This record gives sequence, structure tokens and C-alpha cells, in this order.
Amino acid sequence: VDAPVKPSQIRGEYLRKNIHKEWCCGSDEFIKLFAYSLPEAITVHVDVDFAFYQPMDDLYDAILYDANTVEGRLARSRIQMERPHDPLPAKIDAFVTRDWPQVIPGRKAMFQAGFLVARHDPSIVEQVKDVILEGNFTGGYQRENGWGSAGYGGYVGAMAMQGLMAYFYDIVRPNTAVEVNQCRYNHMGMDIRYRHAPNFQKKKKALHGKCRNDSPDDVCEDCMVTDVDKIFNVHYTQCRKPWNCIGQGHPGGRKVKPADSIDTNAGNFDHCMKLIRKWHDTRADFEKQLYDITKDRSILEGQSGSYKTEYFVG
Repeated sequence: VDAPVKPSQIRGEYLRKNIHKEWCCGSDEFIKLFAYSLPEAITVHVDVDFAFYQPMDDLYDAILYDANTVEGRLARSRIQMERPHDPLPAKIDAFVTRDWPQVIPGRKAMFQAGFLVARHDPSIVEQVKDVILEGNFTGGYQRENGWGSAGYGGYVGAMAMQGLMAYFYDIVRPNTAVEVNQCRYNHMGMDIRYRHAPNFQKKKKALHGKCRNDSPDDVCEDCMVTDVDKIFNVHYTQCRKPWNCIGQGHPGGRKVKPADSIDTNAGNFDHCMKLIRKWHDTRADFEKQLYDITKDRSILEGQSGSYKTEYFVG
């Protein structure tokens, strides 16, 4: 399947000439938009480095049932939001998280494009496609950058889905998406306070230590130590990919070569290893069940590793 828009079709010069540089996938990431046109009533779209550990029935019910029904009211009362006092829209079309760990306090936050729970709505594909084709994107790091020159730029993924969908749900279709708690959904285990990279500036001393998530009372859950049993799903980014078996931590995430360690400036090593162990427990359970069905001994041979088995389970 081709992406819905080719760079050559974009009318805005800056976006047309620069979209190919955007992390991770340039304009190819816009293929995620087709999730809205899948035939099911609700679509859950996540990145491949993602694992589900608890059901999300309350999110589904809050989309499926009207706000004034018994089911709808109950589901809404159970939603774990990033800012619990934010009002809920009359009709919920999507649940998202934002990429707060990138943000300088007081600036616009991108969406975290590795997680989306959305109502079936093919019209969104066409409406977002029109925004992309217009290409109204301002480069740079000033407050008037990004999509619509409204501040949705300057961060990783801003030209692609991260910035685009934040702009879409904030400006084009406001009051239709709900931001859920990033420590419980799409959990990455990153520091939400402004005290280390990314985008940390020593000269902005008045902002040091503040919550990045626009909390009016400077209250934000510490995702680096969230109880693992309270986490619905995990996006293995900050804690590295479980299958890479990285079992050491180091400030900046580099001990000898890039990304050879968990970055202990931005996350908690012990917490990350609990998440890694949870993934490997799931993997080992799957392999056991697969062996019980197939009796393929190569499955057992693949579990013979001895490196830090307390985390990687063979």
C-alpha cells in the first residue's frame, strides 16, 4: 500500500522539500492514516515495538456508547487521563497520548504516533490528506513554527504524524480526542520533568524540574517508577527493544557505542528491566505453548541463552 500523499504533491515549499528528512519515515509514515478507514468500528494502531498487558475495554466502550448511557457513563468514569480535570468531549473519536518527554514546558506537544485508539471514520483520511497537501508548515524552533505556524514543529516527528495529528485534533477537529495518562497507556518509562535531554536547555533555569505536560499545578506522575501492574501497555523505546537484550544502563544511553545502554538520565534502569522481563515472560509463555502444539525442539534450543536470565529468561 502506498502512502496517501507523495512529497511532490505537497504545495507548501518547506514541507515538500524537507518531509523526506523527518524521523522516522518521512512521508511514508502517513500510511498510518489508513487505520481510520479499516472496516471495524474501532481501530487500535500501534508500532511494532509495543506490547499489551491489560485490556482497554473502557476506552472502547467510551467510544461505542453515548455519554448519556449507563455503559457510556461508567466507561468515562474509568478513563485514566493525563490531566484528570480536563473536560471530556460529548463524543469521543479517539484516544491518544502526547510525546511530553520531548517538550520544553510551555510549548506545544506533539502526539506520540506509536499509539492510537480511534473510531472508524474514513473522512479523517481525506481531511488530513488535504492538510498535508496544503503543506502549511513553518520550519525552525520559534513558537510560530510547524503546522499552521501554530507551534506544532521543532521536535522529532513534527513534519510527519507526531506533529500533524496533534495539529489536526487541536485545531482542525478540536474536542474530539482524549489524551490518556502516558504512564498507563503507551508507557515508555521516560522522565516527564524538565531536567535532562531531550531538548533540555541549561539557560532556562526557571523551567528546570517542572512538569512538561501542561499540568496547571505542576503535578505529573513519575512514569519512571509507575507500578508495572498499573500499566495497560508498553511502547519499548526509552527502555530499548527487549529482543536486543540490553542489560546495562548509562547516562546518555551510550557506554561504548550509541544505544548500547538504557539512558539513565531519561529513565530508571530497574523499572526498565521490569518491563523487559515482562516482555520476555510473555515471549517464553508463547514459545512454550507453541512447542506444546508443534513439538519443534528448535524452539527449546532458542531458550538456551545464559545472559542475565533474570531479565531475558534464556
